[in-house]
Amino acid sequence: MNGYEILNIPVTATRDEIRSAYRNLARRWHPDRFMPGPERDWANEKMAAINAAYRACLNEAAQANSSAGGEREALLRVQALIDDGKYQSARKLLMGFDTRCAEWNYLFGAVLLKLRENQKALIYLSVAAHQAPDCVKYARALKEAQQLNATQRLSNLFARRVRVGGRP
Repeated sequence: MNGYEILNIPVTATRDEIRSAYRNLARRWHPDRFMPGPERDWANEKMAAINAAYRACLNEAAQANSSAGGEREALLRVQALIDDGKYQSARKLLMGFDTRCAEWNYLFGAVLLKLRENQKALIYLSVAAHQAPDCVKYARALKEAQQLNATQRLSNLFARRVRVGGRP
């Protein structure tokens, strides 16, 4: 698992969100909360993974801010546009990116789904899931798009049969 999954936060999480997620998990899994025995040993292992994930996410966030400059912030702006229902604006902003990371493909697929371009959305969500196979968020979005696409195909087939006069 990668650090973001362990902390249960998106790749676009800010430093404050990373810290908050870490604190919540540390409160829950700190070994001092467990009686001596196998549970405490397991909590020690869990806490070690949480600590490693926290450090990795903070380091990655620092590198992203220094190397990618405003790309991370732009991805956050795109997510905000999607949340606000401004899909065309989000699409336009995404088209201005030079790189196509997994988060970019995920967001572009999400925009296409909202714009009812399901076939294209499926392609971009597949790429995002392929680029980051451990990301639950991408896999979930891909599965939902596949289900939506299958439902739409059945609906289209049913509509065609009714128009032709066949039996549904």
